[in-house]
Amino acid sequence: MAGADLSEPEYLRHIEHLARELVNAAADEGWLTYGGQLMHLTPLQRAVIEIAHQIRHYHFDGDGCIDPEPPPMKLAGALVLKPDAVPLGMEGTYAEICTRLGVEPRPEGWAIWNTWAADGQPISIIMVDLDGTEGVLMNWTRGIEIYPATPLPAQVVLTRQGWVKPMTLSPFSVRKLGANRPPAPAPDASGGDAPTPG
Repeated sequence: MAGADLSEPEYLRHIEHLARELVNAAADEGWLTYGGQLMHLTPLQRAVIEIAHQIRHYHFDGDGCIDPEPPPMKLAGALVLKPDAVPLGMEGTYAEICTRLGVEPRPEGWAIWNTWAADGQPISIIMVDLDGTEGVLMNWTRGIEIYPATPLPAQVVLTRQGWVKPMTLSPFSVRKLGANRPPAPAPDASGGDAPTPG
């Protein structure tokens, strides 16, 4: 769509979207850095890194923007499970779902990160970091690709084989599955139809 056909707010959103696509492509190529490692980069690469530093996102505890933290964890998707907010399509009551997952039905709820083990197998991490997970999901719903810092052992309550679903797919998974084609079947607990990390 030509810029002349857009209102000013639409134009700005379109430019922001294109800037995010540029930064995501650089991240996929493996040379995007947020640190001081700018040696041996071309002027184009330096310009893309500056764009990456300037693009705004919604901040949350554990987003890696303030203090040095563990590296970000690439996620296939995530979900938040609360007594009054069971994800649409998940069968059973909150207490029943917690029993199936092997955790107590605590009043605060649980955050669940779907990711990959070192051998590439899908795993789900059940943890207490609700605020950080909600911050990640808020960014994803706005098309902003950001990932949380690798959790501390004290934040992780349980790790399970397979993915808990339904989940909100990460922008990484949306790209891997192809955003312009019909959705692929939901991955099962054995990892079928799961986008591989890369």
